[in-house]
Amino acid sequence: MSTTFTTEATRLGRMLKDLVCAGRAGALTLLRRGAGFSEDWLLGKKRALYGLAVFRILIGVMGMGILAANWSTRLYAYGAGSAWTGQHLYPGSDFPKIWLFGWFNFVGPNDVGFTLSYIGLFVVAFLVAIGWRTKFVLPVYLVFYVSFIEMNDLLSDQSDNLLRMVMIYMLFADTSARLSLDARRHAKSHDSLRRFDQRSRMVRPYSAMFHNMAIVVTTMHVGFVYMSGALYKAQGGTWGAGTAVYGPLMVDRFSTWPEIAKLITAWGPMVAAFSWGTIILQMMFLPMLLNRITRIVVLIGIMSFHLGIGVLMGLPFFSMAMIAVDAIFVRDHTWRAMGRGLGRAWRNAGRRPDLIPLAERRETAAAVAAEPVDNAWVGRRPAPQPVGLEAHSAPASPVTADVPSFTSVPIDPTAASVADDTRASRLAAEKSAAQRDAVDA
Repeated sequence: MSTTFTTEATRLGRMLKDLVCAGRAGALTLLRRGAGFSEDWLLGKKRALYGLAVFRILIGVMGMGILAANWSTRLYAYGAGSAWTGQHLYPGSDFPKIWLFGWFNFVGPNDVGFTLSYIGLFVVAFLVAIGWRTKFVLPVYLVFYVSFIEMNDLLSDQSDNLLRMVMIYMLFADTSARLSLDARRHAKSHDSLRRFDQRSRMVRPYSAMFHNMAIVVTTMHVGFVYMSGALYKAQGGTWGAGTAVYGPLMVDRFSTWPEIAKLITAWGPMVAAFSWGTIILQMMFLPMLLNRITRIVVLIGIMSFHLGIGVLMGLPFFSMAMIAVDAIFVRDHTWRAMGRGLGRAWRNAGRRPDLIPLAERRETAAAVAAEPVDNAWVGRRPAPQPVGLEAHSAPASPVTADVPSFTSVPIDPTAASVADDTRASRLAAEKSAAQRDAVDA
């Protein structure tokens, strides 16, 4: 009995030892593969080039939109007329106290200087959007944009905080590799491309590492923002009850389209689905990015959420900033596929014929009306005329004889064939009627 017990204990010990060894080997293999994947992902090539290009374009367009929307009230909202807020003497943040970000606060009391700086910031935003000398223009845009926004904290929103931090990360990324004048210049100039390749060959691994690390940091930052927002929402009673979406859409100050808001909130389960779905999407944003299917779901959901805020609550620039950051997570091949689709649609639209003359449209309509109903129903076309027969030599059809000719457009052979058949049918009917009359007589 003791021998059997000793044997079983020995087997159990060996099994546990084998399991420990196998687990340790599996963990080491997993760590080795994870380290290899991380190294290849960080140092292999630059990621999300199209997403970063879309981000750059949107933040440039957003800056131009903010400046254009506030042009008529710029002096009262941000310039000397905004002294009533007290932020010229006592800024709401520490940025105006830093000399690098204090330019607009310095020129604010001078209307001419402020207006010139205002126009200069608009030009810089435009250069960012088109991607001209982005490595030098983007830091300038960051400094002057922050300096301008901090002139009046009462007119800012949370997108400004996120955007300024993400723009700091983007200083280490290549945001002009696609959809920019910089990329166009490098592609067209072989000498410039050769010099650029020689200069970047030594620092290429480090450049790719900084680029991809900027994407990683941005991903973690956005994920934390969404997760903290979801946790705060979950603590609220209206979010837990599923009625949180209803309140802001019914407030006159935020509801820019009351009719659409009432249509969306007319059904209670839809309001609850929007409220709880927002919490779920924000809470699970980071994990859902790991899988292709869930990434598509979360990106469509979160972008629709921001688009709804921009349209229904009158916060277009906030929504544009958030969508610009979320655009980084869309893969490059998806952006290329959408670009090819837009290009194909544009080319197809360019190949459309010009407006058809009125006479030709009337002739075509008459020919279609003369076609037998059965052929028109099943989609059959009448047989065309022989090749040697000229369309203009066909006899005039009684149906189209009264149609005035405004242009010298030749008659289509198909229309001529239909007209001949119609004329022959009418002559046969008249002949048979004459024969019956003769018999009756």
